Amino acid sequence: MSNATYSKYWADANQQLYDQLEYERPKDPSLLSKDPNTAFQHMATLYIKYIQIYRNLEESYNEMLHPQKRRLLREVVTGVIGRILEIRFILVNLSCSDFFNYNDILLDLKLTPDQLNVSIPRFLVQERQQEIDSRKTLLESLNAKDFSFGKVDPFAQELSIIDAVQIIQISERGRQGKLRAKYMRDIRMQAKKEKESLGEEDLKERAAAALKIQTIFRGFRERVKFRSNLNKELCFLGMEAPSSDNSNAEALKKTSQRRKQLQKQYEEEYLQALVSIKEKIHRVEGPDMKEAMQDDFRTWYMEHKRNTGSFPEFPSDEVWQKPGFKFTTFEAELQAQAAQAAEAQKEEKPATPKEKKKDGKKKDEEEEEDPTAKYRFDDSIYLKTIEGEQKEFKEKWESKDEYENFAQKHDPEIIKADKRKEVEIEIKKEVFEILADELKNLKLAVENEKGKKGKGKGKDKKKGKKEKKDKGKKGKKEKDLTANRTMESLVEELVQTGLLQKYTPESLNSFVGEYNLMDTSISKDPFIMPSLGELKKTLVEYCIMPMAVNPEGSKIPKIASLLLYGPSGSGKSLLIRAIASEMGAQIFNLSPRNSAGQFVGKSNVSKMVHMVFKVARNQGPSIIYIDGIEMVFAKKVPKDDTSDPKRIKKDLLKSIKLIKDASEKVILIGTSSKPWDADVKALVGMFDKLLYIPKPDYASRLLLWKTFTAKLSDNKNKSLDFSMLTRSSEGMTAGLIEAICSRVLTQRRVKTV
Repeated sequence: MSNATYSKYWADANQQLYDQLEYERPKDPSLLSKDPNTAFQHMATLYIKYIQIYRNLEESYNEMLHPQKRRLLREVVTGVIGRILEIRFILVNLSCSDFFNYNDILLDLKLTPDQLNVSIPRFLVQERQQEIDSRKTLLESLNAKDFSFGKVDPFAQELSIIDAVQIIQISERGRQGKLRAKYMRDIRMQAKKEKESLGEEDLKERAAAALKIQTIFRGFRERVKFRSNLNKELCFLGMEAPSSDNSNAEALKKTSQRRKQLQKQYEEEYLQALVSIKEKIHRVEGPDMKEAMQDDFRTWYMEHKRNTGSFPEFPSDEVWQKPGFKFTTFEAELQAQAAQAAEAQKEEKPATPKEKKKDGKKKDEEEEEDPTAKYRFDDSIYLKTIEGEQKEFKEKWESKDEYENFAQKHDPEIIKADKRKEVEIEIKKEVFEILADELKNLKLAVENEKGKKGKGKGKDKKKGKKEKKDKGKKGKKEKDLTANRTMESLVEELVQTGLLQKYTPESLNSFVGEYNLMDTSISKDPFIMPSLGELKKTLVEYCIMPMAVNPEGSKIPKIASLLLYGPSGSGKSLLIRAIASEMGAQIFNLSPRNSAGQFVGKSNVSKMVHMVFKVARNQGPSIIYIDGIEMVFAKKVPKDDTSDPKRIKKDLLKSIKLIKDASEKVILIGTSSKPWDADVKALVGMFDKLLYIPKPDYASRLLLWKTFTAKLSDNKNKSLDFSMLTRSSEGMTAGLIEAICSRVLTQRRVKTV
């Protein structure tokens, strides 16, 4: 798409944000929510609308070329992400659940469940691509261990000799039957050819054969036409994805790569322009700015001396550092403020103690009676960020004519306006120090002329007691067990011991799942079973999106630890790899089976856990992965388990407190297929969030069958009865369905299709 298209996306998103802010902050107090249900509906509507806005903004930011627009877009994208996460956690608190049903709201907004998908912020990886590549190179040079998956149950069970012989007999009889049928078919075809060669076929048989061929061909032609029309109708209704055109996909990929190269080129040119334009303004306009400040200062203190007979006090740093400050206007502002204060004192009457008590009681009653205050959630730092971006967009870009800037390079006039302010601030700091000294010297000179010396009559009385410094209780600092070692040596040791592992990049889209489209009103069960599509979106919001926002002043709770539990083959390890790939993180595998036999002894175990958390915090974003977490908190470890999984429990509980801070870009993710084997109270208490990965429902199984068969058969799966496969595979996990497809759709069978 063109540059104008992405600019239009941005402008439309700004208009939507303006409408969204008006809806979020209604002027009429009666429109505010007064109970949890209406509050949930209100916030859920905001949440869905913000997602639609964010998708357009993120797409615009990813493809836009203009470096100045990209900076402003980046601010609003992070602001919208922060607001989405804030509303998400508000919904969690209102409903006491991590999964919600938006069917009614989607119907009102005329949206489909697919439009709830939150696009992953691509700049998380793109802006750190060089750093990520260097880390990959380092891991490969140190021969890092590949990220190991969880224990997978074998698909094929061991057979006894009798069962194996029966399977071989059945296969052999089938093979012989096929050969016999082929032999008989060849005999019939040979007899038919001999009959035709002898000229025994009459005209009636030829006419019947021609009629049969015509019938078959016409039926085939109509069936092809019907399927084509049906496919077009389904695509139009959105019930089936349109056929993919590889040529268009390749063209889009090349266009995107070319835009990325132009983004880098324009960014370098913009950075060079920032330096050169600032130097030019400082050299050309700097002397005039300095002279204007000095003239304004001298005019100010001379007028003040003429009016009052004394020199004024120099303004405080907070006052003169304000943009647009001038000494002449400052004096007028002081006089106006003094006049307003005098009038206010005359009008105000001192309130009696009884009146004060009455006023206090009224305020308390008003606060208690106001039911909307409890469900008002518009006090957000991210809303201020969005409002600031809208203001700047209207001032600089909304009505700007860019007819001549077809290439979308930087605008030098905007740079000049911004750099002129910076130069003015720098010169102001330099000049005002000189002016403050000048005013001080003038005062001393006047006092000396009047015979007043600068010495005071008496010495200041010494304070009788020295102020004692508050020595608060010093908290125990975490002891650094590797204080005398460099970060490079720690990384090397973790790689050599297999704790820091490399992994193959994986897209989160490879975790196939669909939303549950079943209306909850049909079932009386209030519990919402999470679908795989909703689970994937939740993981994006809990693990990936928080890495894109600034946590300072935010009300977003930090999720430092996450437990994924579900049956074997449900995709837990795949999700770990996909999350790490999408956020450009490193994986530290602290699973008991992976660290077994290493760092023997209590002190060495403490050192191992300390090293993992230290390097993970230093080189964030990072994921600390523990597979089979139930064994770490097990009530009783099986005798055949020689990995001693409980040895890291104490140090793990102590170290996890280090990543609770919002600024830490580290998340601990544990996986378990048998959480009931653990001390549930201790296991649950360690994790901030617990997410269940269920077996796929009907919609997800249908999508899984279509995806896996298309991947293995080169899209030759149109003739399969997916409805029958989906119904017969109820209760199967995604891993089992993939294993079935891999076992059945061999290369030999695919070639014969």
